[in-house]
Amino acid sequence: MNLPRNLTRTTFAVAGLAAAAWLAVALLLGWRELAAALARCGPGLFALVALLSLANYGLRYLRWQAFLRTVGARVPPRTSFAVYFASYVMVITPGKLGEVFKAAILRDRTGLPLAKGLPVVLAERIYDFLAVLALVAVGMVFWDGPWHGSRAALAAGTLFGALLLAVRSSALRRRLVARAAGSRHLAGHTVGLDEALAATSDLLAPGPGLGHLAVSTGAWFCECAGLWLVCRVLAPGVDLPAAVFVYAAATLVGSVSFLPGGLGGTEAVIIVLLGSLAVPGPAAAAVAFIVRLATLWLAVVVGLAVFAACRGAIVGPAPGGRR
Repeated sequence: MNLPRNLTRTTFAVAGLAAAAWLAVALLLGWRELAAALARCGPGLFALVALLSLANYGLRYLRWQAFLRTVGARVPPRTSFAVYFASYVMVITPGKLGEVFKAAILRDRTGLPLAKGLPVVLAERIYDFLAVLALVAVGMVFWDGPWHGSRAALAAGTLFGALLLAVRSSALRRRLVARAAGSRHLAGHTVGLDEALAATSDLLAPGPGLGHLAVSTGAWFCECAGLWLVCRVLAPGVDLPAAVFVYAAATLVGSVSFLPGGLGGTEAVIIVLLGSLAVPGPAAAAVAFIVRLATLWLAVVVGLAVFAACRGAIVGPAPGGRR
C-alpha cells in the first residue's frame, strides 16, 4: 500500500486554509497588535519550543518501539523510523484516521499482520488521549479561570479513571478494533479480529500500561511546557499549571472535534482560555500561533522531510514481492 497520491496537495490545501483563518484572526484582533506581540518572541524562543516538541515526538517514538516489541514485530530500525515519523504528515487528517496507513505499510514492507499493526496504532491513540486527559485533570486543580475548583478537577479525574477502566473492557476493545479494521483506508485487507483483540489486550495490560501512560504523559507535558515558555514572554501572569491546563484542554478539544489536526478548535480554545485569565486578545492569539507552529506544523514538516528522505523504505515494491 502506498500513501495517498494527493497527500502533498492535501497538506498545502490545509495549510492554505489555516493561513486564511489566521489572516481573519489578525484582521479581527488588529494586525498591528498581533504583529507587535509576535515580534516580542525571537527565534531563540521558537527554537526552545520546537525542541520540546521534538522531545514529545522522541518519547512517543520510544513508546512505538516498545509497542512493536510487545506484539512480537521484527521491524528493521530504518523502516520503523521511516514509517513512524513519515506518518506525522497524517496529523492533518480528520481525527488522525490516516494513521492506519502505518499498520498497512508495516504489513506490506515487513509482513507484520494487520491484526498486530492495527492494535499498535490504536494503543497510541488511547494512551495519548488518556495522557492529555490526565494533564487536564491535574492542571484543573490549579486553574483560576472558568470551571476552576476541586469539583471540576474531581470530575476530570473521575472521567480519567472511568476511561482507564473502560479500556479494560473486552467488548469496548473489540468495537474499537473492528472500527479501525473497517476503515476505508484498509479496504480489501482482512484483519483477524480475535488476534487483534489479543494484541490490544497485551498493549493495554495494567503493568506495562502504567509505564506507557507515564511516557505518554511526559511527552505531552513537554508541549504544555512549550506553551508556558511562550506565555512567559507574552502573558507573564500565566504560570506553569495554568499553561498545562490550557494546552491539554485545547489539545483534547481538537482531538475530539475530528477536525484536521484540530485546526480551528485547538487555537480557539487556547485564545479563549488565555483570555479568561485577562490575557489581551492579540497576545493570546500570538501564543496560539507560535505554539501551533512549533507543534502541529513542525510535525507536518518532520513528516514530509522523513517521507522524502526515506521514501524507499515506505512505498514502492515490497521486499520479496510482498503485496
